[in-house]
Amino acid sequence: MPELPEVETIARQLRARGVEGKEILAVKVAWAPTIEPYSVAAFSKAVKGTTINEISRVGKWMMFSLSSGQTIMVHLRMAGSFSMGPGSHDRIVLKLSDGLTLYYRDTRKFGRWKLVDDPDVILKGLGPDALTRRFTRNYFADAMRKRHRMIKPLILDQSIVAGLGNIYADEALWEAKIHPERLSDSLTDEELAALFKAIKHVLNIGVANRGTSLGGGKTNYRQVDGDSGANRAEVKAYGRGGNPCDRCGEPLEKTVVAQRGTTFCPACQPI
Repeated sequence: MPELPEVETIARQLRARGVEGKEILAVKVAWAPTIEPYSVAAFSKAVKGTTINEISRVGKWMMFSLSSGQTIMVHLRMAGSFSMGPGSHDRIVLKLSDGLTLYYRDTRKFGRWKLVDDPDVILKGLGPDALTRRFTRNYFADAMRKRHRMIKPLILDQSIVAGLGNIYADEALWEAKIHPERLSDSLTDEELAALFKAIKHVLNIGVANRGTSLGGGKTNYRQVDGDSGANRAEVKAYGRGGNPCDRCGEPLEKTVVAQRGTTFCPACQPI
């Protein structure tokens, strides 16, 4: 579930807690598939004794740049998260200098860590990050016009724009008043401009509110300190099927678009 705002929140919080600049003193891997194709022994040998120089993010990927020149690329997938204290479902534990310990937990075991010599091995397959200057209105409009696909799965395509997931795609489409099944090359210049603006807006609001938590289950997104994200109060569409639209009052509809649960307003977002 973690999307751009959630990953950005975690990266910022780890930096704020002083993880950057710390040496990795010991490594414990409790779920080996997380670090495949490395073995536990090979991964531990490669990262032990290195310093975490920088923590950054591109799209949904978090990156730990090491003093060795290698980078740990982390994708949280459905339920991955980080904590500075132990808990259940801890899959990787990094003991750091100055008494810090970093815990990676993942109830569903879908998250992956990739130790790479060059981050571009992964990043070259991504489109521009949705909150960077590379993601421009002209780029976005051109990418939409040259394709003949339903708009929701297209903006979820990480090779087109990096960072959007199901929650923020529904939110952006609701804000721009665009039906999720509209074909991308059918959108007018005005609609494309509105959607571009909406994508930026909902992601920035999500970051400001430290992510979106939609429930209290073990698989739900949590910040580094264990708190829920505060963006739930801002959600207008996702997960609100049957509730009145905040804009027009009509009941929101829940459907499936490209195998993804999707909520929209049939009145505000006509097909």
